[in-house]
Amino acid sequence: MRAPENLNTDRLHLRPITRSDAEDIFHLYAGKALPTHFMPFKTHGDVSESRAFAMRCQDCWRSGAAFPWAVTERATGRVLGNVELKLSPPQASIGYIFGEAFWGQGFASEAACAVVEWAIAQPEIYRVWATCHPDNLGSAAVLRKAGLDHEATLANWEARPQLGEVAGPSHMYARIKPTTA
Repeated sequence: MRAPENLNTDRLHLRPITRSDAEDIFHLYAGKALPTHFMPFKTHGDVSESRAFAMRCQDCWRSGAAFPWAVTERATGRVLGNVELKLSPPQASIGYIFGEAFWGQGFASEAACAVVEWAIAQPEIYRVWATCHPDNLGSAAVLRKAGLDHEATLANWEARPQLGEVAGPSHMYARIKPTTA
């Protein structure tokens, strides 16, 4: 099972992340303290870390392990952030990060909605889920707008280096497709 390489919304174009995106990745979000604050990876110290991430993204597309898209603005082509989908039927998980300059404009919600809608429409997928830190109110709002409901708070779920959490709590959100028996 593979995700489509391109997804379009009214304002956005999602396409596979490439090595040439490394500078944007670093300067927009991965090298910045605020966008990475709640993320499960350390803030990138230099562009070489973002380059390695971009190369991992290309490898993921080749192997089908995950499908990380660069989220670009259709009108300008500029990179705003990224969203990643992992398919493991009967479930799929999503994650995302956007540059702070693009927060509060609906871009993350629009991208997440497109990915969730595509995933839940697949016959093999019955659950699309994501997690976020309990204090990450913006991410929780994105997940709700994408049609995911809060299910639980998971203890010791995910490391967050910027918070000093080796295994910190996460809110679990999911959108469920009813099964037919």
